[in-house]
Amino acid sequence: MKKLFSATAIALALSAGAALAADLPALKAPLPPPLPPPPLWTGFYLGLNAGYSFGASNQVDVTTANVYDSLGPAGFLAPIVIDPSASSAALGASGTANGQRNGFIGGGQVGYNFQFGNNFLIGLEADLQGAGIRSDNSFTSGSSWNAFDIGPGLLRLDRSAAGATTVTTRTDWLGTVRGRLGYIWGPSFLIYATGGLAYGGTQATTHQSFAVNNTLSLLPPLVSVNVPYASIGGFSRYDQSRIGWTVGGGIEWLFAPNLSFKAEYLYYDLGTARYLNSPLAAVGPSVTVLGVTSPLLASLNQGITRVKFDGHIARVGINYHFVSAPPVPVIARY
Repeated sequence: MKKLFSATAIALALSAGAALAADLPALKAPLPPPLPPPPLWTGFYLGLNAGYSFGASNQVDVTTANVYDSLGPAGFLAPIVIDPSASSAALGASGTANGQRNGFIGGGQVGYNFQFGNNFLIGLEADLQGAGIRSDNSFTSGSSWNAFDIGPGLLRLDRSAAGATTVTTRTDWLGTVRGRLGYIWGPSFLIYATGGLAYGGTQATTHQSFAVNNTLSLLPPLVSVNVPYASIGGFSRYDQSRIGWTVGGGIEWLFAPNLSFKAEYLYYDLGTARYLNSPLAAVGPSVTVLGVTSPLLASLNQGITRVKFDGHIARVGINYHFVSAPPVPVIARY
């Protein structure tokens, strides 16, 4: 009897334990750690840009040197008088022109971004745009000096030179190939620095006019004679593609899954162009000696123009990104 009672009690206890176990919640495996944010910026992109350029170095220097200057028949006959201060004539065609070089630019860009460490980005971008960057620079200059004074006060020659110069510069197109390094904030905002190669098509023209006046005095102020003469020619042109460098930075906003808007600043430097101007030949009245006609007064000057092609660019743009963020996996719950 006791054995039957003990077996019945054990059976009842086991059945009650099984029922309690069925009522307890099931144990589940721990949730996996959260996935890192998808790389929204990684991939190729292309877009359009437009902006404005302001000149940085707006001074244009024109330096002129005297090649030949004579008072007296030249050519086959030796000059009667050589002006020892003839180099002063060149000062009349030398000087510095100041003018703002600016204009609109617009074009397109293509590039590739690689996002790493969740918040950092490196990339490469190339762009090419047409440019309407122009400037007109001009100046006037002059000089005066005494060529000789015999006596003194018996016979003297006073001379003066004056010139007018206009330099026009142009940048017709501009391109860059740049690296980018940025920080992703948000994750929709990118702040970046950029720099690399710059290249562009540049032009410049120089127009010069030049005049010399000679005042010959005998027992001044008893007799005084003025003999003015002006230049012949004075136009030169420069047209060349140049290579330089650029640096800058910007901010970009990924406002849609595949579209971003950017605002950017760049400084570019295409270097300094140097080119020879057309010779300035100023010739006075002629004299004929033994059948040979030669200028009685002549001055030949050669100039060099120096133009620095650099500037600041402020522009905005829009990019289309060939990026599709990977789908976020769904963790099923049972």
